[in-house]
Amino acid sequence: MRMFKGPVVALATFCAMSFAGCDREVSIAEREAKERSDRLYQNAMDDYRAGRLDAAIKGFERVVLDTPKLYSAHFQLATLLHEVRKDYIGAIAHYRAYLALRPTSDKATVATDRAKLCETLLSAEIVKRAAVGPETIKKENQKLTEERDSLTAKVRKLELELAEANRTIAGLRKDNESQHNIISKLTADDGSAAPVTAKQALAELKAMEAESARRRTRPTDAELLDDDEEAPSRLNRSEVAKLRAEAEKEEKRDAGNRYAHAVSTNKAPASFAGMFGGKSKKQSMPGRPETYTVQEGDTLYRISTRFYGSSAKWRAIRDLNKATISLDGRLRAGQVIRLP
Repeated sequence: MRMFKGPVVALATFCAMSFAGCDREVSIAEREAKERSDRLYQNAMDDYRAGRLDAAIKGFERVVLDTPKLYSAHFQLATLLHEVRKDYIGAIAHYRAYLALRPTSDKATVATDRAKLCETLLSAEIVKRAAVGPETIKKENQKLTEERDSLTAKVRKLELELAEANRTIAGLRKDNESQHNIISKLTADDGSAAPVTAKQALAELKAMEAESARRRTRPTDAELLDDDEEAPSRLNRSEVAKLRAEAEKEEKRDAGNRYAHAVSTNKAPASFAGMFGGKSKKQSMPGRPETYTVQEGDTLYRISTRFYGSSAKWRAIRDLNKATISLDGRLRAGQVIRLP
């Protein structure tokens, strides 16, 4: 019996590891990433962003036929059938399919209310097409119209609240990482990237805050429909104060260096204070390539910061590459873009 002890233990360990691997559940993030990387889904989204709505509808229909459990495609198709085709029956079917696949998602409430709205619109359409009936039908029609208007306003309010909540969550999640990256650039000494001054870091933070304010007050349709877009981080008052203090120190240090150089060359101004009154010359960035291949994890903000020293150029990069970059600014690894 002793001679079989080793093989038995090994077999038991293998079985336990096998069962553990089978029990592992795929996370929601992994499932969503896999679904959004589907080729047919990407083609349909490209048609939607380009305004080819009929082609987008046909594309999402092919996706749900090929992959019936791809819930994102059901939601996108239901929205297009609802708002573009006015096909309320088809929209209801795909809203319900989405709810069956994702009953507890953030968009479940929106999908439920939209399905009810489609039912109301469908009933109103039936009454409208029917011949004028008794007074009771007219009252019912009026009631349905009022309910439709109320549900429309409710759905719109929920969509705005959901978009705001998603932007807030994304901003809080990225806040520490973004600001720590900026601060780390100030003290980097490995020579791997162009040095970033406190002024540049402060300008970048302000640009990020301006973009965040724009998304809160004037979100685009793409940002409302797709809630996975990364939102720029918010300013932290303590970090801004530190950057401003550091920028003032840099200005004084630069002015002192200019004055010392002027003295050494007998070109000193009449007063030392004159050195502080002049504006420092804008640092020129090193030569930039005409094109850039997108790497894993790149965003327009990071590319702008890397080549221009600030994220403010992200919109210019997007507009120059509008044929290949969608309005929401999402990039794909391996994509080649032009730099302005």
